[in-house]
Amino acid sequence: MPSRTRVVVTGMGTVTPLGVGLKRFWNGLLQGESAVREMSDPVLQKWTPVAAQAIDFTPEDYLPRKLVSDTDRFTQLALVSAKEALFDAGFDGDSGHPFGKESESDRVGLSLGSAFGGVQSLEAGAVKLTSSVRVSPRLVSKSIPNAAAGAIAMTYHITGPSMTYATACASAANAIGEAAYWLKSGEVDVVLAGGAECLFTPSILAGLKSAGALAQNGPEDKSRWSRPFDANRQGMVMGEGAAILVLEELEHARARGARIYAELTGYGASNDAYHETAPHPDGIGAASAMSRALRSAGLSPKDIDYINAHATSTPAGDSAECKALSRVFGDDLSNIPISSIKGVTGHLLGAAGAIESVACIKAIEDEILPPTAHCEQPDELAPASLICNTPLEKRVNRVLSNSFGFGGQNGVLVWERFVD
Repeated sequence: MPSRTRVVVTGMGTVTPLGVGLKRFWNGLLQGESAVREMSDPVLQKWTPVAAQAIDFTPEDYLPRKLVSDTDRFTQLALVSAKEALFDAGFDGDSGHPFGKESESDRVGLSLGSAFGGVQSLEAGAVKLTSSVRVSPRLVSKSIPNAAAGAIAMTYHITGPSMTYATACASAANAIGEAAYWLKSGEVDVVLAGGAECLFTPSILAGLKSAGALAQNGPEDKSRWSRPFDANRQGMVMGEGAAILVLEELEHARARGARIYAELTGYGASNDAYHETAPHPDGIGAASAMSRALRSAGLSPKDIDYINAHATSTPAGDSAECKALSRVFGDDLSNIPISSIKGVTGHLLGAAGAIESVACIKAIEDEILPPTAHCEQPDELAPASLICNTPLEKRVNRVLSNSFGFGGQNGVLVWERFVD
């Protein structure tokens, strides 16, 4: 990102399988409190015995009844996350005009990621057509991938650029990285960036099971089925949730006296150009994205203090990422702590890059690194510096966050401690 303009984070909001709110997410993560449980829906159990569901999230507790009726769950997750992020950044999340005058709202953008959008609403409409020729007039508006961005824009009268990125599990990382370009080009002063996902539907789960991506068995304790880097891992555990970050141009943040969490200094994207679902076995595309992110941040591999791995607990994905890390970091890798939070949260798919960015930023702020839960026996390719099961107290200044997805999509972000 070669520009004098600096992009900082001034607010964060989350809804995850651990619960609602930033504090709940971070504390649960550090305590290794697995959100993976037996799938609550007996129909969906046919395809996934376990899941990381946001069981504590009831949208009616946070949103008006009509808004809940008119939106899909993934939009509801995004709306609640956006509200927390706005308050956290010092804006009025209860106001329909938190940014003030109309001209100022035009200087605010939205950049969200979601792999599928409102697939629950879409599938409900398909089911209804088996017994009727009519569906809800809200079916399309609830299910389109940009529904969450549209709902946030209407709720807060945000009239600047709004984009939704659908790049599989790299969606949120790409949304955050691309948003930085808007800020650096001077198009906007503030961007709400992140991702939201809820794909607990028969067609998605059946498809992922057929692709061999979902864990179908594991330890007797189902909370331990998501096991990134573990030699006995069987596949990913799907989660749901959302995370929104308030990205802001530094001088704009300073002018309003905002608290600054961290700075976004690097972003890299690439494609494996290899296979529809499998990553390149040697991690070539992932390595390219990491190298691009480092280059845009003006850093060398040895400058990174912590790596938040994508590591979904699939044998192919974890292996490819390990090879990519070795390709980029070489001998320096053994000195860089690495972990994946998916042992606790499961895989939030299109929202993963956002919630994992929040974890990276909190790690910088609190000087403690989240562990890789349930990794009892790291496989032979796992990095020697893997943080397993217990948080690591360590001051870090520069962290790298990986997000890789189906279709060969790769997005990598570099977050740094803010230095005035």
